[in-house]
Amino acid sequence: MILQYISQQHFSVDQLVYNFVSQEELFEMNVNYLDHDTDTDIISFNYTSGESLRAEFFISLWAVERSAEEESQTIENECLRVLAHGILHCMGYNDGNSDEKSVMRKLEDNFIKMFHVKQKTYV
Repeated sequence: MILQYISQQHFSVDQLVYNFVSQEELFEMNVNYLDHDTDTDIISFNYTSGESLRAEFFISLWAVERSAEEESQTIENECLRVLAHGILHCMGYNDGNSDEKSVMRKLEDNFIKMFHVKQKTYV
């Protein structure tokens, strides 16, 4: 599904690496690499060239679980949102203001919907 979603955005994948790390490790990375003194759910290192995605992601499941609770979402949906969020940043999308956040949220929601296929009912 990730490859299909990326293709729909007119990108291809060179390499995507996902690392799941502790809350403490991601906090330390956030301080050291981004100069942010806060917890976060994902940090993306983007090496994309043109429309060929190449990136490394670091994700804290602790933060994903916290966000899921705050947003009244399942952990699965919030994890999918974080995966999409990192990819979207590598495609050039930002979330620095409310308009940009709105666009990203819509694209994240579209990604999540790809994983929820409704079952056909037969009579």
